[in-house]
Amino acid sequence: MPRELLDDYFRIKCKELSKRELWEMSEQLSELGKKLQNLNIEFEAPDIPLLGIKGGKYDLQRFIYWNFIKCFYNEELGWDTSVVTNFDWYSPSNAKRYAQEEFKKMGEDNCMKLLYLHVEEACFGARFQKK
Repeated sequence: MPRELLDDYFRIKCKELSKRELWEMSEQLSELGKKLQNLNIEFEAPDIPLLGIKGGKYDLQRFIYWNFIKCFYNEELGWDTSVVTNFDWYSPSNAKRYAQEEFKKMGEDNCMKLLYLHVEEACFGARFQKK
């Protein structure tokens, strides 16, 4: 819930930004993600159902990333890919959210066969093939 509210705010605000300003913010978010990740802190979070926060063991960066603000950083992918990922997340002027069943149904409604489904806390990814 907090992450979705912040995402909505940023997507509205980002429409007012130049591509350069949005890129700079994406670098700042990547830097935040990198610094949080480098702390290398794990902790046990409680369930907070009213905020949509699932309890469990989390790395600090992932906990903040999944629940509060997209501050993506992945050492294996590198700096540039991390910045582009943050930039891409806040760039769309027309972003929507779908439940997993709605997502799969879109493929079915367009005569597509689901070959692979990847599920994460904040997204779904899939590979479809024409039937």
